[in-house]
Amino acid sequence: MRSYRSVAIAAVSTIALMAGAPAAVADTANELEELVVTAQKREQNLQDVPIAVSAFSEAALDRVQIEDATDIQLSIPNAVLTGNDRFTLRGVGNNALAGVDPGVPTFVNGAAIGYPPQNEFFDIARIEVLRGPQGTLYGRNTTGGAINIITRKPGTEFGGEVSVQAGNYDNIRLGAAVDLPLGSVAALRLAGYSLDRDGYTRNVATGHDVDGRDQWGARGSLVFNLGEKTDATLMLSRFEEDSSRAREGKRLCKAHPVLGCDPRVLGFDSPDANTTILQTLARAFTPFPAGGNIYAGAPNPTDLRAIAADTDPTYEAAQTAASFEFNHDFGPITLSAVLGYSKFSTEQNTDWDSADLPFRFTRPITYFKDRDTQVTTDRLLTTDSFTGRGTTKTGELRLASQFEGRFNFLVGYFGAQGTNSGGFETWHPAIELFQRALGRPQEAWRVSTLTRNGKSETWALFGESYFEVTPDLRLTVGARYTEEERSGESRSIVLSPVGPWVYAKFEGQKTTYKVALDWTPDLAFTDKTLVYGSVSTGYKGGGQNANASAPTFGPETVTAYEVGTKNVLMDGALQANVTAFYYDYTGLQLGQRINGGVVTRNADATIYGLEGEFAYSLGEHWLFDANISHLHTSIGTFLSEDAANPAQSLTATTPTVRVNLKGNELPHSPGFKVKAGAQYQTAIGAGDWTATFRVDATWQDSYFAREYNTPTDRIDSWGVVDLQVRFDNDPKGLSARVFVKNLTNDDNITNIIIEDALIGRYRNARLLEPRTYGVIVQKRF
Repeated sequence: MRSYRSVAIAAVSTIALMAGAPAAVADTANELEELVVTAQKREQNLQDVPIAVSAFSEAALDRVQIEDATDIQLSIPNAVLTGNDRFTLRGVGNNALAGVDPGVPTFVNGAAIGYPPQNEFFDIARIEVLRGPQGTLYGRNTTGGAINIITRKPGTEFGGEVSVQAGNYDNIRLGAAVDLPLGSVAALRLAGYSLDRDGYTRNVATGHDVDGRDQWGARGSLVFNLGEKTDATLMLSRFEEDSSRAREGKRLCKAHPVLGCDPRVLGFDSPDANTTILQTLARAFTPFPAGGNIYAGAPNPTDLRAIAADTDPTYEAAQTAASFEFNHDFGPITLSAVLGYSKFSTEQNTDWDSADLPFRFTRPITYFKDRDTQVTTDRLLTTDSFTGRGTTKTGELRLASQFEGRFNFLVGYFGAQGTNSGGFETWHPAIELFQRALGRPQEAWRVSTLTRNGKSETWALFGESYFEVTPDLRLTVGARYTEEERSGESRSIVLSPVGPWVYAKFEGQKTTYKVALDWTPDLAFTDKTLVYGSVSTGYKGGGQNANASAPTFGPETVTAYEVGTKNVLMDGALQANVTAFYYDYTGLQLGQRINGGVVTRNADATIYGLEGEFAYSLGEHWLFDANISHLHTSIGTFLSEDAANPAQSLTATTPTVRVNLKGNELPHSPGFKVKAGAQYQTAIGAGDWTATFRVDATWQDSYFAREYNTPTDRIDSWGVVDLQVRFDNDPKGLSARVFVKNLTNDDNITNIIIEDALIGRYRNARLLEPRTYGVIVQKRF
């Protein structure tokens, strides 16, 4: 952290010293944007929206180097990208290990079809991140917030852009987009990118770099202008990835003679396998050497960016998505319809024991090392596979008024249908030979927790009414009624016979609400001020466990109390937005790994915190922005067994030992977070070129990866500093940018998960990207 702080101070100081340098040309205004958003289903200036929203225009995304979901978390208060694949806002997200709606869903052009976090943000017009429940305005349930991604629409004239990015790790990213007018009625925009780079992590066992990328995305947007009052937009997209992206990261362990790994300390050992179930089975059912220890001598490099695994990870993902939006203005009322479709699939394979074992059987044996590969060898090879497939179909219909009087409204209907299947499977020779010796069929030769024939249906009525109590005081009353049904089959095989698929069904209905006041006083010391307060509820339905002892889990509900103010000061040069909130969280869904399987249960919690977002334009050349947030979370009385508890079972048959988590912090909820950015822009030379120098620094407090809050759940505070210099020539449509991200090259851990007692309870750590640098050249035409 000392290196992070020193570099951050040096970077800011360097820019500050530049303030005394004379500008080559004075007319290079660096004004604050007046960003128009649709967070409340209608166009509004961001500063007029009475909810906590962080919004990024296309220029802002480019300015702070936001290229994917991993980047955007750095610029949002109280935001964490959990496990680098799902958002948590204000401690609320998706902690379930089951197929449920996300607490922070993603909407693409208004459709609830999701945007895979693996996909790059490309050809994006705007991203809006709303914090807090949004169920009275959004079709899909939201408890933590919503992320709106609005893609760029085609222009009325032929044009486009191409870009090339090259950097370290042999990074090559190509991007292109083109607008094609189709007469006076329609226009088409085609956009896409491809990304290819080497991995950030070295597998010393295979000699390969892993956690690389090989992916592409493409999108077509067709806009129909059907008159002054009617428009329609059709969007089709495709995303594919076939990479060595690491689903699991670095193995961390301090060997323990009984538990495999010590639950109190992290280190770079390999587990002690003497008392693990797999070593016991291996001794009895495989040609096991006398006195052998499976993990004995297994290397584990002390570099967090290096692993020793006998199998490299593979990662496949694909999404086909479509949306159709139709709007017709009847005058005082606008009719809007949004249809969405998404089909997503993924298969993620890795080395289950995350090791390259020196261990050898006394003679070769034949077994399956993964789903498709049978080997005959004296080596112990083991893999795991996570698979998921699903389709989503959504439809939303809204009526919104634009009356000139004191009353207006928005009402809507939302319906969705979905299917899903998938699960987690592991292959190990000791498991296979044990099951074979008992005469069990091949599907029992591995550990598996699977679901199939998953179906979900939901519909909801939602809306808000707006009453202008006085010219500067408005009352909002919103309500939502939801009915939903989930069903499916699940089966878990852990060293057991093949049991039947267990059918489970969850049905639920819920009425939620929102009551809010917003006030726009005329104050002498501000240009414009908005003060707001609200009470709202968010709801997320229950679901199905792949666990016969607990086939379903219940819904969760958040009651959110929020007050805030948005201010424009100093003749528009300063924006200052502050929010305070308190959440009463009922039925929090917590997914837990227990005895070779997973189960999601419900608990209660309380959350409160503060957020501030600021932007300041100093003169014609300087622009500053910052946000700061504080978060406090506390779990209510909740008894649960912990796989890292030294008193917990060593086998799947020993009775469980429960601990009370009352007072513990929620996972992925850092107490403080600070982000600051500064840029200096000036004209250069005698032509039309401008130069922009920018630094961004983010610091995030420590937090816990699991609700148990054990010492090995703790993730230390970390920071990131990004730098860039860009040169733009707007008349010629040229720009070039040199960038460095994670300047200090810190190994920032973002998540730690615990593996099962079967293989020694070691931890897998996931990290942010290391230092990357490169150049981006773009030409607009």
